[in-house]
Amino acid sequence: MPNIQRPRLLQLIFTLGLFTSLCTSSLAGDMALLSIGPRIGFGEKVPLMGKEQQYYFHLTDVAAVIKLPWSRPLGESTWSLETRLIASAGLLTGANESGLMMTAVPDLALKGWEGLVTFDAGMGAGFFSNHKFGMQDFGGPVQIVATMGVRVNPFSHAYTGFRVQHFSDAGLYRSSSLGVDMYIEEVGYRF
Repeated sequence: MPNIQRPRLLQLIFTLGLFTSLCTSSLAGDMALLSIGPRIGFGEKVPLMGKEQQYYFHLTDVAAVIKLPWSRPLGESTWSLETRLIASAGLLTGANESGLMMTAVPDLALKGWEGLVTFDAGMGAGFFSNHKFGMQDFGGPVQIVATMGVRVNPFSHAYTGFRVQHFSDAGLYRSSSLGVDMYIEEVGYRF
């Protein structure tokens, strides 16, 4: 992993750990399935993070958001922090090749305006049945997945959102491997 990437990765891990520790066990609740729905994503050749990619990528998957037990209201406002898990499974396509992509991403969500909007960020792991697409090699089947997104809940049982998701091996397999930035549109059902 390049030296410039390590501090950013460590800062993100530290920040997520700090916010998670603020959600004390006295504020713990039950785990619950919050939503489920399809997502469609695309990856450009010029990424937000990392090196230029060799191919355009497309993602079609289904994601479930699970509320984890820890949450914390922010003062007397309608805003709150809560921990979640985003789990997904679907098809990643690039260079006329496809493979199964499954992710599990712990997430910290800032929810406000009486649940109308949610901002979130998280980091987790992804498993890829195919990690070589044409000449682009992700390095190996297990990747680090970082994500951030915004979700709007216009109706009581529906949501729509936009998410940026980056996955790469962070140089763990070898320094020449490339990751992918995905821009994901999501819709679905809220429980």
